[in-house]
Amino acid sequence: MARPSLFNESTAEEICIRLACGDSLAKICRDDEMPAYRTVMTWLRQNEAFRQQYVRAREDQADADADAVSDIGERALNGEIDAQAARVAIDARKWSAGKRKPKAYGDKVAVVGGDKTDAPIRHSHSFDLSAASDEELDVIERFIRRSANAGGDQGGEGASEG
Repeated sequence: MARPSLFNESTAEEICIRLACGDSLAKICRDDEMPAYRTVMTWLRQNEAFRQQYVRAREDQADADADAVSDIGERALNGEIDAQAARVAIDARKWSAGKRKPKAYGDKVAVVGGDKTDAPIRHSHSFDLSAASDEELDVIERFIRRSANAGGDQGGEGASEG
């Protein structure tokens, strides 16, 4: 049987379901009954509805990747898979989930004030903080308090006494 090359709604739906369940597009396209990778890329360029469905499937794939992390860890603890192989697989799944859904699975970075060795941020304009989140305002407030308590450039956290 020849690989499909003309757009087909049921094949497109199957691709998106498999993506959302965690399969890679490369793996899906290796199946003889599925279109070639290049064909899927063409469909994405030419079909807006499929492109939107594909984007949602890729976002859902982040949840599948995150779920797989605990499954892989469990299997490694039970001795079903090698711990080093599990670590590689978990790191890959964590990276993938974090890239696809950064708000849910991405690394969260909290910006807090540094010490006296950090270069100060200088800005000659006023800042509009009306759109800042409560978390961002809390970070700014802690930084200002820390700076005020340290006496400006005179130390602060990490400064040595005497």
